[in-house]
Amino acid sequence: MARKANIAKEEIIEACWRLIETNTFPNIPRLSEYFKELDGRGCSNTTLLNAINDWEEDYREHQETELKDITEQLTPTFKRFERDVIQQLSVLLDEKIQANEHQLALKKDAIEGRDNSLADAYIRSEQQLEETQALLDSVQQSEQDLLHQNQQITQRYEDTLSRTRVLESELDDNKRQLREADTKLNQAQVDLAKQDQQIKMLTETLKTTQQQLANLAHQTQSQHEQMLSNALAEIKELSKSLKPNKPDA
Repeated sequence: MARKANIAKEEIIEACWRLIETNTFPNIPRLSEYFKELDGRGCSNTTLLNAINDWEEDYREHQETELKDITEQLTPTFKRFERDVIQQLSVLLDEKIQANEHQLALKKDAIEGRDNSLADAYIRSEQQLEETQALLDSVQQSEQDLLHQNQQITQRYEDTLSRTRVLESELDDNKRQLREADTKLNQAQVDLAKQDQQIKMLTETLKTTQQQLANLAHQTQSQHEQMLSNALAEIKELSKSLKPNKPDA
């Protein structure tokens, strides 16, 4: 017969969380061993399975919430990055256009004989171009960093999904093992009931046989006593017949 459960469902669910924190997926054998080592208590496989099913729903909700939080945290960052990149590129484009226009103006001034001013302006223009290029490189580096972060988050999301599939597969295996164990337990209970019936029948047969033996012993003793009584009576009769007759006076 199955053992009476003496472990609360809340305790089993808490044990499931403790096992998953150690990267150990909770199943019936692991939970049974956990409580055995904890305080020696035990309960039926059905109780453990029901608690595992409840914990599985909580665990899935927890994962979905965690992924949702990650997405909500990164969405503003990506939007802000997109907005900043567009704004910075617009600024860079305007600056470059202005720089080119300024260069054209300087070249025009050079043609008109303003060589010295053109040289100074050209140097300033080159400096502006270098600063603009440095800013563009910085923006591109920031973009690469954000892309790298996005790849890491995507990989983490894929790893979580993969782990969820593994956990679901292990849970299906645990359910299958529990069904097989329940089938074996039911068969063992049927066999035990048959053995109990056989023992009961053998006990009744033994009692009947003992009663019959007692009756037979009583009958045999009575027969012996009757035979002995008959023999004594015959001896007495024989003794009487053997006594000598008294002579006539």
